[in-house]
Amino acid sequence: MQYVAFFEQEKHGLSVTFPDFPECTSFGEDLDEAVDNAHEALTMYLEDRIQSGELLPEPSKKKVLLAQPENEGKKAINISVQGDGSDFEEFEMVMHVHLLARIEKYCRQYGVSPADFLAAASRLAIKTDIFAA
Repeated sequence: MQYVAFFEQEKHGLSVTFPDFPECTSFGEDLDEAVDNAHEALTMYLEDRIQSGELLPEPSKKKVLLAQPENEGKKAINISVQGDGSDFEEFEMVMHVHLLARIEKYCRQYGVSPADFLAAASRLAIKTDIFAA
């Protein structure tokens, strides 16, 4: 499934809205994070609707949405999701117990999950290209 997301610059980043699902929103500090978060938000939203037995609307066309006056100047990106639970993948990871304990302590301190922490750390590593020579 592919639905249009609008990205609008805000004071501290980009807001994300979905014209086909006005109650589904997200945010990101930059475009990469906003797109990542849009995929996650839409996936969880659609899975919930599907599990509730609701029918999903036909996706609106990006060209049609962008032609509407109220959408002038908005950045539109098609967000593709499966919506069947296969958008998230579990994987096994091995790290030293000391580092894992530090991560868990940090996560408790800030009320975030280790998965969210690792996702944020991964985005930062990619953004800053930490392994570039």
